[in-house]
Amino acid sequence: MKRCIAVGTLALTVATLAQAQTGSTPAFGTYQKPFAADSLWNSYPVNPVLGTYQIPPTSTNWDPVIDAGIYSSGVFEAKESDAPMLIYPHPNRAGVMDTDAEVELATYTIPHWPASTVPASGGDGHADIVDAKLNRLYSFSNLVKNSEGKWIATRVSWTPLTGTGWGTPSHHYQGGRAAGPAPAGGLIRKGEVDDGKPLYEHALSMSLDFSGLSAAPNHYVYPATAADSTIATRPNTGQIPEGALMMLPPNFDLSKITDPKLLKVARTLMKYGAYVVDRNDNTPFAIYVEIGAPWSAMPRPQLRLIHQALRRVVSHSGHIAGNGVARVPETNVNILSLRGDWLRIQGVGPSGVFDTFTQSLRWTAPTTSYTMIQRNYSNRGLGRTTWAAPKAGQRYKFSVEATGGVKMNMSIQVGSTVQKATKFLGNGESEIIVWPDKATAFYEAQKPPGGVASVKASLVELPPGQ
Repeated sequence: MKRCIAVGTLALTVATLAQAQTGSTPAFGTYQKPFAADSLWNSYPVNPVLGTYQIPPTSTNWDPVIDAGIYSSGVFEAKESDAPMLIYPHPNRAGVMDTDAEVELATYTIPHWPASTVPASGGDGHADIVDAKLNRLYSFSNLVKNSEGKWIATRVSWTPLTGTGWGTPSHHYQGGRAAGPAPAGGLIRKGEVDDGKPLYEHALSMSLDFSGLSAAPNHYVYPATAADSTIATRPNTGQIPEGALMMLPPNFDLSKITDPKLLKVARTLMKYGAYVVDRNDNTPFAIYVEIGAPWSAMPRPQLRLIHQALRRVVSHSGHIAGNGVARVPETNVNILSLRGDWLRIQGVGPSGVFDTFTQSLRWTAPTTSYTMIQRNYSNRGLGRTTWAAPKAGQRYKFSVEATGGVKMNMSIQVGSTVQKATKFLGNGESEIIVWPDKATAFYEAQKPPGGVASVKASLVELPPGQ
């Protein structure tokens, strides 16, 4: 990454933070402003308490960057009239990785492909496509057009446009960033840079170098649902996990930030902060700006002031959502995914397949003769997010939603011994279980003969006394 050079100056004061916001504000869950009002991206913390650890300098002693460089992303708006596009795998790859289903596909179909799509030219090759009609934001890794004119990528993810903008324990990879979100989350957008507002009305996104990031197993925290993998020759040596919120203290001296664009960022870091979503190489921190934004390099001495003052938020009293009301944290969070191989034990007709967009096992054609039985032994549906893995001795509610008469059960085993098997549950039925220590689970779905059908299951931790 490049160092930054100084640009023009303009003196502004901290009083601007209290000024009324100007200009029109786009609706939440749209191309201009992704995700729900109560998404953490669109919320700010109340009474944040900052830690003492400072982001260290890197071995190269480079300065931080805030830019729309080759490791950032563009965000492109799909229209209903846009034609579909097939995404092909890179050479020597078995397929395009669907990061939720965890399967490599021969091709991945994007229903509406904007002709203006241009991926970042850096090694990550990020690009995000917003399809409001489908309520999806697609995110790509290593996207590029090959010599044959075909689009190729290593991974494709998706997240609900009106959702949280972060992964969940059941759908843990929802974007191209290592921590689980899409690059659009926290991105300084082209239309925001010169909108006349004193700050960005959302949290920002940033990456840290190996020297600032903490090592596994403490390498990510909520709301991150994943993190960069460990590199043996270049381990993380810092104290900040991915998913951490970084902020400037309330007494930060804004009068020393005279560059207008940097001042707007600094104000945002004082109110909303920036979430750590990725790892970079040799830059203390990088804050991402949408590719194509009217942006220029920031003055290095002023960037260093921000570098010296940024701290991790270690506690707070809650959040105020983007609509101005107190954010209510989500409860009854499902930690179970039905991804994985569903082995057919018996049945005639097409097998059911996991569908990422409905998070269900689906049979899209009729089955005949007798009940189709499929089992999932993959052990890929639980524990992908460490902070949401089932805990020994805790009570959980296993629930089923189904169509077409499908029933499902869950069997819990320790070693090779099944310690608990639920009843076969139909639509709207549930059962409470106590999770054993060192347990894994497998699942069986039973579909009677007939037409299309589906089954969806959830596993939710119960609060004490419930």
